Amino acid sequence: MTPDNAALAQHRPYLLRYALQQLRDAGQAEDVVQETLLAALQGQFSGQSSLRTWLTGILKHKIVDLIRKQSREALLPGA
Repeated sequence: MTPDNAALAQHRPYLLRYALQQLRDAGQAEDVVQETLLAALQGQFSGQSSLRTWLTGILKHKIVDLIRKQSREALLPGA
């Protein structure tokens, strides 16, 4: 089951607060939340957890991916 836009929109403020808390950068937080919502639209929600829990899990992975990417870029010569 794919969640509808209205259901996802309800959780957007929570996800944005969470991302801001973790990243402390409004632009990056907005980007990872948008990526999270896009992934949710493309994914399959099984209903084994609440929608918020599922979305938060996706968001956590997006945040980790961003931090890893930034770490790799910081290690590149000339960066």
